[in-house]
Amino acid sequence: MFGIEKERIWFRFISASEGKLFGRTVEEMVAVLKKLGPNPVRKQWEI
Repeated sequence: MFGIEKERIWFRFISASEGKLFGRTVEEMVAVLKKLGPNPVRKQWEI
């Protein structure tokens, strides 16, 4: 999608009452993004 790898796009339905699930999701997402490294699409926007 727009040159962004599918691993960088996350869709999860989390209720407001599911705070622990939200926290685990954010932790998982950060771990995956750290492994992927900087977003290569960002270079297109740099001057």
